[in-house]
Amino acid sequence: MTGFWFKKNLFDGWDNLFHMIVPNIVMYASILLGVLAGVGINELPVMDAWKNIILFVAAFVFCGVLFVFVFAEGDNCALIANFESASLKNYFKNIVPSIKDGMLFGLLMAMIVAILCISFPFYYRIWVPSDGSKGSVVGLILMIFVFWFVVICLLSLQWFLPIRSLMHNGFRKCLRKSFILFFDNPGFTLVVALNNVLLIALSVICIGLVPGFTGVVLANTNALRLRLYKYDWYEVNPDLSDQERKQVPWDELLANDRETIGPRKFRNLLFPWKDYKFV
Repeated sequence: MTGFWFKKNLFDGWDNLFHMIVPNIVMYASILLGVLAGVGINELPVMDAWKNIILFVAAFVFCGVLFVFVFAEGDNCALIANFESASLKNYFKNIVPSIKDGMLFGLLMAMIVAILCISFPFYYRIWVPSDGSKGSVVGLILMIFVFWFVVICLLSLQWFLPIRSLMHNGFRKCLRKSFILFFDNPGFTLVVALNNVLLIALSVICIGLVPGFTGVVLANTNALRLRLYKYDWYEVNPDLSDQERKQVPWDELLANDRETIGPRKFRNLLFPWKDYKFV
């Protein structure tokens, strides 16, 4: 299943290459505006304490706005994952309906990052005091706890937008299902995370135009769409034993998708005319 997922991501990304560029540019424009706003706040003629508070609040708001634009592309990625066509009109149309969930998700992500950035140095000083005195192992234990809390949250929340786009659930239900999916599929969730890191690295090489955040959202949406076949199979076969539930017949479940994609090969991405026969 994982191999087919990689293949589908590659073909879906290639087929929608030019569509992906515009949402990515909108995303980077919003990031640039956020940076400029931060610079402007830093130049305000107020006390440093007030300046820090304003920057802290602005950072939270900025994260919320950023994810509104990310969430606006979720519907397009769901269409692509379902072998349908994406459109820029659909992207811009979904910006306003994405404000609530996008803002809430952005604030949640900002809070998780803030917990990491604030608590880690604090607990480290409990473990290794700056004055050279003997520290407490409690600080190390708390650091480990915070680290794994943040890791589990970030891994689980990869599923949030795909769940919203494919299953059309509300914020709370998406949040709950995200953690359920992680704990039921920890290995595959880690593979998805590593793939996202690879896509981000590739985006740097491609000056951010592709695959960018759109490629990440598309990959995660494809991952969930294919993974849901397993749960559909569970529903059809409710009397399976625990051992039988582990033997998911992926070849059978993915047969229609494989047939839809067809016998495409990597060389056909670069040389599509090789698919045609001239008589």
